[in-house]
Order: sequence, then C-alpha cells, then structure tokens
Amino acid sequence: MILSNALHKQTIKLLSISLGSSFFLWGCAEQVTYDFPPACPKVSVVPTASDYYEFADQKADISHLVTRASILGVEGSCIDDPKNASKEEKKNKKKHFQDKIDTTLSVTMQVQRGPAAQERHYRIPYFIATFRNGAIVEKKNLIATVDFPDNIDQTRIKSDKILFKIPATPARTPDGYELMVGFQLTPEQLSFNRNHFRSVQYTTY
Repeated sequence: MILSNALHKQTIKLLSISLGSSFFLWGCAEQVTYDFPPACPKVSVVPTASDYYEFADQKADISHLVTRASILGVEGSCIDDPKNASKEEKKNKKKHFQDKIDTTLSVTMQVQRGPAAQERHYRIPYFIATFRNGAIVEKKNLIATVDFPDNIDQTRIKSDKILFKIPATPARTPDGYELMVGFQLTPEQLSFNRNHFRSVQYTTY
C-alpha cells in the first residue's frame, strides 16, 4: 500500500513525493499485526525557509551571490515501531504505553554556485522539526554537504534518511503531530527571503 505525500511549489516543477509504507510482520505471536501500514504525519515545507542564499561581503545582489539552494521535495516511509506494545502489555492497566509510527524522511535540494563562489564544497544547514498544537516538540538541525565537480555549477542532492518516532493514537494515526522542513537561516537570510519573494504555498497530500 502506498500513501502519497506530495509537496508542490508554485514556481518550480517539484519531485513527486510519496510516503510509501511497507508491511511489518511481528515475530511474536502476541504482538498486534495489521494488514495495512499506519498513517503518516503531515509534512510541510516552511515557505519563508524554502530557499537559502549566501552572499559575499554582506551585499545581497547577484554579483555577490556565493551559493543558492532550494528545497524541491520530501520523500519517506512509515511503519509501525517494532517496539510498540504487545496485546498483553496494553491490557496491563498498571503500565501506560503509547505506540509510535517510525517515519523516515529525506529532503531533495537543488544547489548552485554563484558568481562570487570561490569553493566547490559547501555545507547547507537545514532542519526537520516535529510540531504539535503549533509548538515545537523536537527539532533536528542537519547539514547537507555539496561537492561540485569541475565545470558544474548546479546540482541536485538528496539528504540522508532521518528517522522520527511519532506518537500514535490507538487507530495508528499521528497523535496531532506534524513535521516541518526548512533551511536554517540567519536573521539576515530570513529577512531577504521575506522581502524579495512572495510567500510560496505548498500543498501536502
């Protein structure tokens, strides 16, 4: 069974995103088993943090552009956490268990060197955060490394897979949790995005 979770950017043709979930068969006879995967959490890209610009000499014009990156899409999969409680454990009222949904994500980015670029290796900071009721529950600060071959100034990269254990309801749906993705920006970079681009809307399926 395939669960689709696509993020579409109005100004760019994005990658298709699917949250494909494979079946997990429990090795213990008492463990709960299902014929379908759990529901995946909603995944969104922060509109004002979907682009990353680095300029030389603090001059925000094209001639001083060092590197630019854009988030093109997010893909991943969801399965029941192998450590979820068994039927016997759930019946034990003295213990409280909340099952988890193991959600694995990777981010696809397009990165380019600008006229002011001096290097061919760059480190682009980004984050994936877990939200519940509008508040950050967990935030993972990550680095995407980019190596440009000779005579190539634009490339597409895909990040390593990142695992999140999302608390689940008894119906195996995310218990009010969502995931949000964006570049880790300085105040100056965030202000540049807000002042130079209209807010980009993403649609999540």
